[in-house]
Amino acid sequence: MPVTHTRTVTTTVPANTRVTHHDLSLHGRAGAILTLILICLVTFIVAFSTAGWSQTRYSSYSHQGLWEVCNRGGGDVATQVLMCLALVGLVVAVILTFLYLFVTNISKYQVLLGLVIDSFITFALMLVGIIVYGVRFDDLYWSYGVAVISTILCLCAAIVAAIQLARC
Repeated sequence: MPVTHTRTVTTTVPANTRVTHHDLSLHGRAGAILTLILICLVTFIVAFSTAGWSQTRYSSYSHQGLWEVCNRGGGDVATQVLMCLALVGLVVAVILTFLYLFVTNISKYQVLLGLVIDSFITFALMLVGIIVYGVRFDDLYWSYGVAVISTILCLCAAIVAAIQLARC
């Protein structure tokens, strides 16, 4: 069993002052936020870049992703825009998570508040994107499923971050 060392810092601050420095570990909610955000980003990039969102049968099988269409007409611009915005939101969430965990001279509360807002907005973009795509196309395929998993992970990260914010 690994041995972990924790350091306790005792300071006296006025009651109406927020503490801007926390000793955080990667155990508990902080580690869960990092893990969920990173897995969400990886799964989202896989879904974003692969051509397995839908598969249909005409004279032969054809498949489609957000950016590649094989054997048939154009893709879905609305989903592309929503998912591009969601990708930007995920990158911002990763940056905010690293700031929250590893930068000590900033307001942890404000960074965490930004992370919560960004994560919920990113979740909403992802959710609308997968709903729009799912309504427009039949025979949804594996990349679409990965996008759904990524969306669920984003929601979980947003909820854990909101719980962490409530306890700051």
